[in-house]
Amino acid sequence: MKRTVLTALVLGAVLSVTACDDNKTSQKVEQAKASVSEAKDAVVNAAQDVKTATVEAVKETKDAVAAKAGEMKEAAAEKVTEAKEATAEKMDAMATKAGEMKDAAAEKVAEAKETAAEKMDAMATKAGEMKDAAAEKVSQAADAVSEKAAEVKEAVKERTENK
Repeated sequence: MKRTVLTALVLGAVLSVTACDDNKTSQKVEQAKASVSEAKDAVVNAAQDVKTATVEAVKETKDAVAAKAGEMKEAAAEKVTEAKEATAEKMDAMATKAGEMKDAAAEKVAEAKETAAEKMDAMATKAGEMKDAAAEKVSQAADAVSEKAAEVKEAVKERTENK
């Protein structure tokens, strides 16, 4: 484009310098001016096209970067949500396990209490049996002592009567 403009300028200068016919020179000068004007318009149009293309490219790049940043933000948010859900699940599992352990411990304590109560009952029964057996033995011993005392009394009575 610059060459066209330069050519038009040189041509215009050459024509004005040459001593040609005024009429021919005027026409050629007008043609040169028109060529220069057309070249100037072409350069302006080309510059405008370049500017428009650059603005569009910058806008597209900006939009692409914004879209990518949005995608990355969404992916990060999704990962954080997944991590929170996994943590919540682990906490629930731990709470459930702790509850199960508590229930099992309570069950073991209840079993131990029941076993202790059964042993206490057995011991009380055994103690009652032993008491009854001891009372019977004491009763038997008392009866035996009473019988012996009665025999001794009778033996003493018989001896006293025999004398």
